[in-house]
Amino acid sequence: MRIFSIIQSVLAAFFGVQSNKNLNKDGDFIEKNGFKYFLIVGLIITLILSVLLFTVVSFIIDKST
Repeated sequence: MRIFSIIQSVLAAFFGVQSNKNLNKDGDFIEKNGFKYFLIVGLIITLILSVLLFTVVSFIIDKST
């Protein structure tokens, strides 16, 4: 499984949209390799989204004052 597939699966999990085919594929990957790749990608995406949200809110607050 390539990193792009893992990122796609994590993003699908964030939005709650995942096909059964991809879910089974992810399950097979996790059984063979563990969940650490999904965890790392999930944490990185969470960090990126948090920084992005903080930046946008800070920009909006600065413009309004």
